[in-house]
Amino acid sequence: MVGVCMKILITGASSTLGKNLTSELLKTEQFSIRLLEHRSPVSKENCEVFQGGLQDIDSLSKACFGIDTVVHLAALTHSSSGKAYFEINEAGTKKIITACENNHVRRFILVSSSAASEEGGDYGVSKLRCEELVRKSGLDWVILRPSEVYGVNMEEGIGKLVAWMEKFPIIPVIGDGSYFLSPVSVNDVVQVMVEILKDDSIKKETLNLCGPEKMTMNELINRLAQIQKVQIKKIFLPIWFVRLGIGVLSVFKSSLAFSDQIPRLLCKKDHSIDKTQAVIPYNPIKIEEGLSLSQSKT
Repeated sequence: MVGVCMKILITGASSTLGKNLTSELLKTEQFSIRLLEHRSPVSKENCEVFQGGLQDIDSLSKACFGIDTVVHLAALTHSSSGKAYFEINEAGTKKIITACENNHVRRFILVSSSAASEEGGDYGVSKLRCEELVRKSGLDWVILRPSEVYGVNMEEGIGKLVAWMEKFPIIPVIGDGSYFLSPVSVNDVVQVMVEILKDDSIKKETLNLCGPEKMTMNELINRLAQIQKVQIKKIFLPIWFVRLGIGVLSVFKSSLAFSDQIPRLLCKKDHSIDKTQAVIPYNPIKIEEGLSLSQSKT
């Protein structure tokens, strides 16, 4: 187990996951926290803040100086440029690993994605390559693969779907809606990360952070409608039609949707949490309870 004041650097600290993790870590006296701030400002009492991006090796080296463990959350998640995913995610991860090795950082926790695969679009492939870089490093690594994370103030993915259902009775569904998801509460993801940070004996592990249930998109929509007590109608959009629509939007530089979101959604994912539960106590809550907790905090 870790001692008092382990020094942690969190990249992507302005993300919802980063903010939740920081808040949870500050509840203990075991950690000294440094946050890497890029475009979005980070303001957190009792935390040291460094300015820098994943492309700047000098700022990464300064941020890693004196650090015991890096939690790497920073990543490009939406872009119209496939090349950008590799320039920022893959190349950026390589640079921060180099900064860690040069500064004798011992441990590296990478937050990847359940869509990290050759079929997961440019984003999924870039995250898969990040994992490969981490495994080849000389660091004590842990790779976490969250599935569809939802929670307070999370407006992407399930959060966007919930907001849409509150306003509109018709839900557009890509394809036939038979692809699988496993919604997981941000609170469950954060609790696992805290436990892993407390237990430095956990290393060289790739762990899925999924919800307790696997369900199709159609089943998820039905569950959400039941939770919200609304009547909805699904409109199924052919994949070719969605691709065409996104292509038109890209001409106008729209940020409503990006082409790589389709393979990321449709690709086959490993939602098994058996290995995770064998390594660490992990009992994720069902989506009904998770959304209830989210609404009580708003």
